[in-house]
Amino acid sequence: MLEVKQITPNQILNNKNRLEDYLEEELSSLIKKDSWMTEWKSVAQRFKMLEFKEKSSEEIKEHEWNVEQIEKVIEETIYNVNQYLNFNKIRVTVVPALPFRFFQDQPKSLWTNAFTNGSENIIIAIPPKPNLDFFKYLLAHEAHHATPENPIYNLTMNTFTLEEWCKMEGTAEYFSLSLYPDYRWWKDYFSSDVEKKYWNECKDYLKSTDDHIKSPLCFGSEQLGIPVFSGYSFALRLVSNFVSKNDVKDIRKLFSVDANRFIECYKETVSK
Repeated sequence: MLEVKQITPNQILNNKNRLEDYLEEELSSLIKKDSWMTEWKSVAQRFKMLEFKEKSSEEIKEHEWNVEQIEKVIEETIYNVNQYLNFNKIRVTVVPALPFRFFQDQPKSLWTNAFTNGSENIIIAIPPKPNLDFFKYLLAHEAHHATPENPIYNLTMNTFTLEEWCKMEGTAEYFSLSLYPDYRWWKDYFSSDVEKKYWNECKDYLKSTDDHIKSPLCFGSEQLGIPVFSGYSFALRLVSNFVSKNDVKDIRKLFSVDANRFIECYKETVSK
């Protein structure tokens, strides 16, 4: 049911002279018929793994983590998630976390980041000593994306609107935070004033599928004055608001809720 692969810094170091060939061998199996990224190199670039070509042996070794501990935490987390969501066989691939601009000022223990490349197919990057509660929360979030019953796999690029993105991320956030403590370092950026401004920015684009419009609203934009990850905070607010007014007991019931219903419920709340 669960397959764990850890692409460790030690393995990267051992294959540094043939890094691209090694990564192609390890990452090509993560490409399936429902994958968002359809090339192994796209996955490697998403996690900046080709940067290891230019790092010294000492720098690469600094990224090493406790393999046995991480495997155990993954097994425990997926077991917990599986009490609520259905899977056939879920694959978790662990890679080293390198700094991205948006979180490099945060404690290194919170550098964990992840991507779900199709159903039952999670790639998660971790620092040497990850905050384990944050790690579990993020893995549960990605597992919510990864369950085959998630309706995101019925969407296409022409139907994946901003409101569908909000449903996808909001339900994943609501689920994972119902299981694990909240260590989201970006949550305090989304004050009530920011929320009002954000709503005014996004409400006319909820049906948009244009990534140029969606991206700053999902991930933030310094140019537009939208704090990092505001879209995730707003999406969680949408779903939490909906659940509070509809007494949802089973997380899987949210899969069948039309994305627009979360928006309409929110509109009713902010108009009061």
